[in-house]
Amino acid sequence: MENSIQVVENVHWVGVRHPDLKVFDDLFPTHNGTTYNAYLIQGSEKTALIDTVKAPFAEEFFRKVGEHIDPAKVDIVVVNHTEPDHSGAVIQIIEKNPEVQIYCSRAAENFLKQLLNRSFNAVIVNDGDEIDLGGKTLRFVLAPYLHWPDTIFTYLVEDQLLFSCDAFGAHYCSDKLFDDEINEFYADFHFYFDCIVRPFKDKVRDALKKVEGLPIKMVCPSHGPIRRSSGQFAIESYARWCEAPAKNARPKALMAVLSSHGNTRNMAAVIKAELETRGVDVELFALSEMRDDDYRNALEHADLLLIGTPTIQRDAPPQVWHALALISSVTPKAKLAAVFGSFGWSGEAVKMVEQRLTGLKYKLVADGVTFRFTPTEENMEACRSFAEQLAAAVLTGK
Repeated sequence: MENSIQVVENVHWVGVRHPDLKVFDDLFPTHNGTTYNAYLIQGSEKTALIDTVKAPFAEEFFRKVGEHIDPAKVDIVVVNHTEPDHSGAVIQIIEKNPEVQIYCSRAAENFLKQLLNRSFNAVIVNDGDEIDLGGKTLRFVLAPYLHWPDTIFTYLVEDQLLFSCDAFGAHYCSDKLFDDEINEFYADFHFYFDCIVRPFKDKVRDALKKVEGLPIKMVCPSHGPIRRSSGQFAIESYARWCEAPAKNARPKALMAVLSSHGNTRNMAAVIKAELETRGVDVELFALSEMRDDDYRNALEHADLLLIGTPTIQRDAPPQVWHALALISSVTPKAKLAAVFGSFGWSGEAVKMVEQRLTGLKYKLVADGVTFRFTPTEENMEACRSFAEQLAAAVLTGK
């Protein structure tokens, strides 16, 4: 039976380990399990918890808290983020002490109301707000969309600890807690970023500006090891991974194409040549052999997204839908798009893809171009006109 672990004097890890977790939230594989990190901070006047744990682990969590204080006497619960792996035991704390103060962002208050379905004593925090626990001062940093709208960081001023919520974490469960006690978990750290945080690179840049210059001795995330010796490495890694895309010398189009019989591919060649003549570089991806990471990187640097698709069995092919699904896993540089393709006995795909792009908040800068079977020279001239429209939209930013 595991006990709580001291992080620094009067600060203890009271989280739990979940080593046999195989898939997190039914979405992301966890090759090495995970941890649900929660932290107890005891000042001379007040006691605070930074987050709680997933509900099935509440008993172990409260036992660890009880090593230091009766859970009913905790004064403050800081909810850095309201997902159930963070807030799963909040309802039980409120039942034990209805007057406990729940410190959180405005968005988190709204989410908690709907998660808990009961009233609670909320204290809304803003950037720079502080609470003195008695020799232990908590300072709050709003970090929305890392990775939910509700996220905040909490900084313990005297001990220079950054409780960073899901940022800088990893789904990695060891029998040790601190990074300098563990051989290596970089792959899990990067995979976690890629799955959870990568879609919000611009929000990462905003959050890093807010903690820039803060003296940080440890980064204490919500999952995985506490970074006792490599906190700056984690922060610098995020800064490197989230650098703003460089300005292209010429606008760039990403063209993703599937062509069952070559007709859509031929249309793509004509459109590509016309775009390049008009000052737009084109990076072409054959969807049948595309590497996801290469495509996602290109999305983050493209000024225009073009999808070329045939219609197969009254639908766009699975590879096309996969390419569209990957959009939500990144922060696209721009949201301009257009669709083209050839079809045979039915031609629904172009319109279906346009609808999906619109749903993803892309602006369609030209009506889709689609032709039956083998495009004629007249059809190809229409493709050139299509490319002319695209180039004009990209070059003007409209």
